[in-house]
Amino acid sequence: MSSAAVFFSVVTALVMLASGAYDFTMPQKVLILMDRLGHRPNFVRTLGFLKVLGGLGLLVGLVFGFIGVLAALGLVAYFILAIRAHAKLGDSGAETLPAAAMFILSALTLITNLFA
Repeated sequence: MSSAAVFFSVVTALVMLASGAYDFTMPQKVLILMDRLGHRPNFVRTLGFLKVLGGLGLLVGLVFGFIGVLAALGLVAYFILAIRAHAKLGDSGAETLPAAAMFILSALTLITNLFA
């Protein structure tokens, strides 16, 4: 595995673990977004769980490469859907930026793991 793949896997895993843990605190801003999308408030915890799983998958992928590729692919799909949800609501670029940044980070992780 290349040093770039290790770097992106570790950084993305840390970001996903932190973001997922944050979702478990049920932040008001995210609860409002879930309400606007028509989801129940507890759905925030499901999203946090998916991010934590993705982060853990990236760390396991440091040993078993294919797991890291699958985790990165799952995170890419997750953030494509997050960007789509923001677009559906007509959110501004500033409101969509965190999801777009995490999409880019996840995509870089996927690319570096695929070609490691």
